[in-house]
Amino acid sequence: MANQATTTYKVTGSRKAVSDLWKTLQGMNVNTKNVWLNELADFYGIDYGAKQISVRGHIYWAEYEEDDENTLLSFETESAWDACTELFEEINHHLHDELSISYRVCECGCEVYYVHDEGSFFPEECCVSSNGKPFEDAYDDVYDTVKDAINEWVSKTGIEQGERTEEQMVDFINEYEYENEETYFYIRVFTFE
Repeated sequence: MANQATTTYKVTGSRKAVSDLWKTLQGMNVNTKNVWLNELADFYGIDYGAKQISVRGHIYWAEYEEDDENTLLSFETESAWDACTELFEEINHHLHDELSISYRVCECGCEVYYVHDEGSFFPEECCVSSNGKPFEDAYDDVYDTVKDAINEWVSKTGIEQGERTEEQMVDFINEYEYENEETYFYIRVFTFE
């Protein structure tokens, strides 16, 4: 597979529609094996080839929560290059447009970081990828604020922000050259759609 995008989805809506998608995923043995997106499209009768919808990826985890008032289906995908949101829009059409679909996409190879949030599920401003001392190895750990991520870097390196703005500091951190070439700490700010 090409560069992989990791996407976290939060799906709400009518109990019937959310439950339908969850039961479909359970029937495809989600959480015990990968649910391939092309197989999910086939299940719902979506001609992804004709509609030019990417289905290159899989769901590797899902969880369903229900109480008296709300239903929430959460799941995560790995897909090629970017999120496969068009597929889930088509599934929503199949389920009578009764779903509200929010998602957060992280794809470090192409620096794709964005959020589409219809329900205040993803308030975090950025994520960090890091490797090597003095950092912990991290792959797209989310931070509530850019300032929190900057403070993490400052606490590990001892280099102060000084008069730099947050934007200048993010650029400084992302371009910083460490003694070990394998060491890095990148702050990626989410774009909110």
